[in-house]
Amino acid sequence: MYVVIYRLCDSNLVQYTQGEIMNALEIKNKISESNEVILTSHIDMDLDALGSILGLYYICTNLGKKTYIVIDDKEHTIEIKRALNNLKKEFNITTNSYKSIEKIISDKSLLIITDTNNEKRVQNKNLLNIKNKIVIDHHIISENKINSKYEYIDENASSAIEMILYLIDELNIYIPTYIATIMLAGMYIDTNGFLIKTTEKTHKSAALLYKFNVDTIETEQLLKQNFNEYKRRQKLVLKTEFINNYAISYDENIYIPIELAKASDVLLTFNDIEASFVIAKIDKNTIGISARSIGNIDVEKIMKHFNGGGHRTIAATQIKDTDIEKVKNDLIYYLGGLE
Repeated sequence: MYVVIYRLCDSNLVQYTQGEIMNALEIKNKISESNEVILTSHIDMDLDALGSILGLYYICTNLGKKTYIVIDDKEHTIEIKRALNNLKKEFNITTNSYKSIEKIISDKSLLIITDTNNEKRVQNKNLLNIKNKIVIDHHIISENKINSKYEYIDENASSAIEMILYLIDELNIYIPTYIATIMLAGMYIDTNGFLIKTTEKTHKSAALLYKFNVDTIETEQLLKQNFNEYKRRQKLVLKTEFINNYAISYDENIYIPIELAKASDVLLTFNDIEASFVIAKIDKNTIGISARSIGNIDVEKIMKHFNGGGHRTIAATQIKDTDIEKVKNDLIYYLGGLE
């Protein structure tokens, strides 16, 4: 069922499902009933996680709630560092560790977790002890799903930011230009430049951000790459094997997960490649696989075979106590069975 919502500022009509409208109202009510709101996301913060948190921050503060952002990552990527520094300098928006807000938590606190539904991926597992929890996510439901009072999960959404923008539009919340800029950069990355998991609603959500006067120059700054990191990823690209319509790269060196994801995105741009897989260590005892597909191959199903998950076009897994060669050979063997 579709309900047509008229916005005075819109030149086009935006259609929301009854379910989306009910989600917005339910989340608004739960925020209004709380004493304070704590916002968090997954470990290894990216721009989709940060952008969706910031969208929620403005929803909560507009509803008159004291709001805390909890990030316990010890290291950040360059774009996250840049965004956090600018938020503190220009908006006085600071992040908190769990330890710094632990004493304010009560039975009337509300925790909102965005961009993950996996309890093992939350910034700090102690947050899960908070009684009242909402999960907002666009990933396939995990076997380690967070036990929450309310969940808003849309596997068809391009990003958590797209989902938060439904709420922002429905609740008629204003967000500053810089926040909209971070959110646009997050959507751009999660959709690989609006090529993957992109629908009409994705573009309408992005169009809403432009109404908040997105700074396209700053968007470019947030999307810039570090040259030394780029050179590291090129090593992954140069170690690629092409098997039928698959690109498979592997390396014994240790990388952070986002490096694997970015290399996997690059491999997907080569001629005739339907799916890409990048395999490397992410710590001394853990091997990560980042998988991408243009859509014809379900990489979520493939990664699920290796105890991972994600989406049809974007998926990943982490495997403990094994070696790169075995993981590569197991992947190739499994892919051969799909032919």
